[in-house]
Amino acid sequence: MRLLVSCIPYDGGKSGISVYVREVVRALGAQGHSLTLLVEPDGSTKCKKENVKCKMGEEGCSILHSSFYTLHSPRWTRRAVFSMLWHLFILPFWIRRHRSEFDGFVICAANRRVCAWYPLPTVATIHDLANFHIPGKYSRLRMFYLAHILPFFAKRAQHLVAVSGATKADMVTYWHCRKEDVTVLYNGLQGKSGKVEEWKGGRVEESEGISPTQSSKLETRNSKLSTILYISRIEHPGKNHVRLIEAYGKLPRALAEAHPLVIAGADWKDAEVVHEAAAKSPHADLIRFTGFVEDVESLWTEAGFYVFPSLFEGFGLSLIEAMARGIPCACSGNGSLGEIAADVALTFDPERVEDIAEALTRLLTERADDREARIARGREHVKKFSWQDHAKGIAKLLEGVA
Repeated sequence: MRLLVSCIPYDGGKSGISVYVREVVRALGAQGHSLTLLVEPDGSTKCKKENVKCKMGEEGCSILHSSFYTLHSPRWTRRAVFSMLWHLFILPFWIRRHRSEFDGFVICAANRRVCAWYPLPTVATIHDLANFHIPGKYSRLRMFYLAHILPFFAKRAQHLVAVSGATKADMVTYWHCRKEDVTVLYNGLQGKSGKVEEWKGGRVEESEGISPTQSSKLETRNSKLSTILYISRIEHPGKNHVRLIEAYGKLPRALAEAHPLVIAGADWKDAEVVHEAAAKSPHADLIRFTGFVEDVESLWTEAGFYVFPSLFEGFGLSLIEAMARGIPCACSGNGSLGEIAADVALTFDPERVEDIAEALTRLLTERADDREARIARGREHVKKFSWQDHAKGIAKLLEGVA
């Protein structure tokens, strides 16, 4: 099919939505669809290697591969509020004029950008409705937009996709969607069943296993200090870093020294609160902030455990990645994280510091045979998460409404 794909917003490549955009574009392209990517004007979605000529006559770059056209939104949409208005009221007119060129429209982040109407068969993906769960997460104007304006127009799309059962339940509860109007398509995993998917000139190839270098690093994981890793943008209070740091501070000193806490991610809203909490921790010398990391492989290979204490997530990509890598996990038991944890990760109440500390202690001191069983369950569990299956689901929905 000839698909127009909205990759706005892309968050500079530094969020879960960025991962979603990259992987969905990869998977749709690998399945032979002809893609035109709608991207932001500032070039934040550009790759650095391959220049291509886009349909609007400007030089641009595709997110992944030069076989994709890119359409840049106007320069004046750099500010979020103008981007929302352009996507909502102006883009539909452009689509109507060019609808003969496309078979369908895919909105990758319809919890952030939607259209007032849809001239093409449209699949709109909703990642989360966090604004209903975390008071004050955004400014008052943005909270009003997300709670009242966006859902009114999002529900006009021919089909809505939720990335988890928890997100679908929220859409039914808060947006008053009918259950039959929302399809759950889980996010995917880079590689499935121990295989790594690689982008190769318009197709996905799978390479078995891991490299000798990676194998060597993994073998030494238990012979060195194994860190407790958390990968997330530093955003307070939603990502719940402060309670994690407080819980880590309650661990016995010897246990904390054996397992330093590594917090990876770029600073976002109120990040200074998180850094201040770390500085006041009794284990401040054992807490490391990495900032945004392009290649997180080194973080994964030194990690002995993974923790995901977020107050709310629409899915939780890093949780299944940790499971796939054989890293024991503990996470919040609410929403989609509890759903994805299944019987694999230890779960806790993310609003109770004592509960987080208890789960960390249990995870770090678990008997070897119980830990190996947990790891085995995790590697089996992640087989259900596939970007290829997700993309096929999108295509199937478009074919059904075309």
